[in-house]
Amino acid sequence: MARRKKTIKGAELLCRSLVEEGVTYLFGYTGGAIMPVYDAFPKYPQLRHIMVRHEQAAAFAAQGMARATGKPGVCIATSGPGATNLMTGIADAHMDSIPIVALTGQVATSVIGTDAFQESDIIGMLVPVTKQSYILDDPYEIPRVVKEAFYLANTGRKGPVNIDFPKDIANAIVEDNGFDTTIRYPVPSPPGIGKDQVTRAQDLMDQSERPIVFVGHGVIQSGAQGEVRRFLERSNMPFSCTLHGISALPADHPQSLGMMGMHGTVEANRAIEKADLIIALGMRFDDRVTGKLDEYARNADVIHVEHDPSEINKNVRATVAMYSDLKPAVVEMTKVVKPKPYKEWYTYAAKNRKYWNSIDPINSRNGRGNSGNLLMGAVIRKLSEVTDGNDNVVADVGQHQMFAARYYRFGRFNTWFNSGGLGSMGFSVPAAMGVKFARPEERVWVIVGDGSFQMNIQELGTIMEQKIDIKILLLNNNFLGMVRQWQDLFHGSRFVGTPVKNPDFIALAAAYGIAGERVSEGKDLEPALRRAMKHKGAYLLEIVTDMEEMILPMIPAGSRFSDMKVTR
Repeated sequence: MARRKKTIKGAELLCRSLVEEGVTYLFGYTGGAIMPVYDAFPKYPQLRHIMVRHEQAAAFAAQGMARATGKPGVCIATSGPGATNLMTGIADAHMDSIPIVALTGQVATSVIGTDAFQESDIIGMLVPVTKQSYILDDPYEIPRVVKEAFYLANTGRKGPVNIDFPKDIANAIVEDNGFDTTIRYPVPSPPGIGKDQVTRAQDLMDQSERPIVFVGHGVIQSGAQGEVRRFLERSNMPFSCTLHGISALPADHPQSLGMMGMHGTVEANRAIEKADLIIALGMRFDDRVTGKLDEYARNADVIHVEHDPSEINKNVRATVAMYSDLKPAVVEMTKVVKPKPYKEWYTYAAKNRKYWNSIDPINSRNGRGNSGNLLMGAVIRKLSEVTDGNDNVVADVGQHQMFAARYYRFGRFNTWFNSGGLGSMGFSVPAAMGVKFARPEERVWVIVGDGSFQMNIQELGTIMEQKIDIKILLLNNNFLGMVRQWQDLFHGSRFVGTPVKNPDFIALAAAYGIAGERVSEGKDLEPALRRAMKHKGAYLLEIVTDMEEMILPMIPAGSRFSDMKVTR
């Protein structure tokens, strides 16, 4: 009697392939086309599905997982609106180079192109914002495609990959034997740096009297923080971080000038304006960093180290371009750099820092605005003090995000998470869920404004169901604060579409079984922060803040660094 061949369903094959890639968490929302995959989950208990309340939140939660672990996060949704609801989170991951794998259900292959119920051309929609997109039309291809998707997402310049999974392929039964998992699109490795590049970089460093090192997101993603720190401490050069480079190195490092760019520190931006050498490590010179390009750092040579060649010379011309992974490039520069005291250069930075500290409203007004309400910056500074700068912080998008970047003194590596390139409101709460699942023993704070909070406020339901212990610091000024600031400065103070009438957030949290309190007095702030920290479980701390507060300094969009505004 012939031996019966072992078979497996396509949906089960997908789940098994995910397990083989080390996946433990999937953030998603079910529906008709993806239902066969959900039906297979019980057979694979290694996969823990977290049911979010909106698919966009699934993509942001997957990002939080990826940002905290360095491995691809996974989100899953059904076809049609389920898939399209993932798009913002996928585009966000693309802009910030975050590795995620998005699994989308699709109608059966026999009806693709007929406008079937909940059909959407998600592949076509996602082409501009994914590294690769697949539609599975052969169940035998499932193991290879999954393996390749995870490889591509996390190799080279990291980013999102989509796998579209038709329902009939999920239900197909195939022989469970001998699947080909050969990766067909290997990512080429950067060529590294040559002797001539090292020599030219050495000459520029030897000649420089006013250098500054830019620490970008690539330092975190490549794990090159140790090599970069050794280079900085050997060279004695000052450094500044991009928004995504924050937490690559301790904020209290004596050579740090803080964040650069549109809302960067006075000392960092004025140093960039006067610099004769910029050493850019793993960053892309986006418009929030450079301002007016033809006026940017006109007197500086540029050494740019970047493993994505498309970013080199895209915005700022490099004197020495190093298409290389960061670690070996920084090691080679460390070997040839000669330390200098840069006494006058550091004195100039200290003078600018002292000037800003003397006019900073947080110092000069005792942390209160014209209304008497607390200033966001003062709240963030107090949070930094009571946590010793050691907690994970997930910010949303807006004024509160910039205040968090500026006033929280990050002491630990890779503890700052936010949406940068796309600037997606609603990012923080779901992303924090992903961070907390990745780091269950660590405290995770959400810093969010009242506008951003309501973009994905339904995820309080996920927090309730999953008992996710995150602390939400809600800075409520009853405005869309960043837009209000621009309206105040550039649009004649016509506040159109920015005042926000809010619900009772504490009562709303209570409806989800989440504890919380509202604070309006400065004397109550620290005790409330400490209560939130000690509370076992999620906690919503709403702070009533000044609606007129501005995040300064500010370089207006498209302006020169010399146009930086330091007062209203």
